Amino acid sequence: MNFFKSRTPLSAKMALAVLSTLLFLFSAQVSLTIYVDSSYLASTIANTPGLSSMELWEEPEDMVGTLYTFAALITLLALLSAPKILRKIGNYRWTLSILILHVLILLGLSMFDSGWLIIPLFMVETALVAVLYFNLDVFLERYSKDAETGMIRGLFLAIASIAWLLPPVLAGTLVDQYGFQLVYLVGAAVVLPTIFIMMRYFSDFTDLAYNDAPFMMSHKTALAHPNIHYILMTNFFLHFFYAWMIIYAPLYFHNHVGISYQEFGMMLTIALSAFIIFPYPAGWLADKLLGEKELLVGGFLLMAVTSALIPLFGKAEAGIFLFALLLFIGRMGASIVETMSETYFFKQIDGSGAGLMGYFRRSRPLALIAAPIMASVLLQFGMIDLGSLFYLLAFIMILAIYFPLRLKDTL
Repeated sequence: MNFFKSRTPLSAKMALAVLSTLLFLFSAQVSLTIYVDSSYLASTIANTPGLSSMELWEEPEDMVGTLYTFAALITLLALLSAPKILRKIGNYRWTLSILILHVLILLGLSMFDSGWLIIPLFMVETALVAVLYFNLDVFLERYSKDAETGMIRGLFLAIASIAWLLPPVLAGTLVDQYGFQLVYLVGAAVVLPTIFIMMRYFSDFTDLAYNDAPFMMSHKTALAHPNIHYILMTNFFLHFFYAWMIIYAPLYFHNHVGISYQEFGMMLTIALSAFIIFPYPAGWLADKLLGEKELLVGGFLLMAVTSALIPLFGKAEAGIFLFALLLFIGRMGASIVETMSETYFFKQIDGSGAGLMGYFRRSRPLALIAAPIMASVLLQFGMIDLGSLFYLLAFIMILAIYFPLRLKDTL
């Protein structure tokens, strides 16, 4: 351990640089695997006799949503336990342990081919991703100043987005040529250096007093802190959009439109470039000029319109470029909403607010529960087809605008 430890005390500026590196590597791995997860699960289920013959689901892709729901429940339990674990072992040791486990699980996903093994590994891996982002938040909040929150959060979202940019193309190429498993092996190799970076720079990390928070914000608390309540709901609907797209967009484009994984990866790379272009300018605007409310509303409108156009473009057999442009505009809206929700929320708390951060980060697993449950029920009972799910998503994003409209701007 001492061999890896830095002998130079970690300044705030250096800490932010190191955290940027950790975020980049971790986000690159997540981007590599997250958009093939649903297709890998569907393929694994179809090729595992005991699973493919289950009568509860007519198609493997119907079962995928259910598996995401169970994975989200595990994630939720982990995040609920976060403040208690932080107080007991500290953020450094918890993060290091999870990084090591994360690498081992990715290796398992690259080695096994039975659905009975792949499914539990996938569920745990999904939970670890959410917990690791939460842990990075704890580190980041420790070294951030409120006056710079918007710019720092915008910068970090841009760094993460750069890391997300190219891996989908690589993942698509690997899947088309070599199958799914190599993607997870490459993912393990990408995230492995984060273990040594963590050991070198954060072994002396000083933890703050981490506060608990109940599972759900009480009605009394929501009335006392209405803006926190509204931004939490805003963040929930953002992650509802992400969950819907992550699970069902790969299945729709590959299985129903006929786009190859490599082509879909290229589309995603174009779309995800929006997360590089817009977060930092949006953070600057929120800090200096507009405030968050107007930008949040505009972002949700873009997400709604582009979601509704996906099945229309599919029926019209639009080309790859038009699909990529459509996804880019939708992700432009999502990047603005993500930056504004992060900026607004983290202006309200300090580094001791692990309980409140827990509320914020629970939005992702709660959305991963709600979105696939809703979609799976509709698909299973034949109430809607896969393409029409995107019309429903557009309607939900319109409804979500209510919550940012109720926010009080910080400017």
